[in-house]
Amino acid sequence: MTDRALSVREVSELLGIRTHGVLSLIHSGELRAVDVSLKQGGRPRWRILPDDLDGFLLRRTHQVPAPRRRKRRRTANVKQYF
Repeated sequence: MTDRALSVREVSELLGIRTHGVLSLIHSGELRAVDVSLKQGGRPRWRILPDDLDGFLLRRTHQVPAPRRRKRRRTANVKQYF
């Protein structure tokens, strides 16, 4: 990846989603970002650090569970009548 912080647009292109989707991930707290705007209380300018993006992707990676083994029914002592 890169060493510099990424903009919302760059992250959206990397993930293949819209910028609105990246912003909603930031606002929900799933994706950590830093506000680098000059005025406090103004329009936020978000930057995402590469380590934060890597951590987000690791948390969202689906782990395939191990196949479950079927339990065998215990056979009762059955008397067979012939």
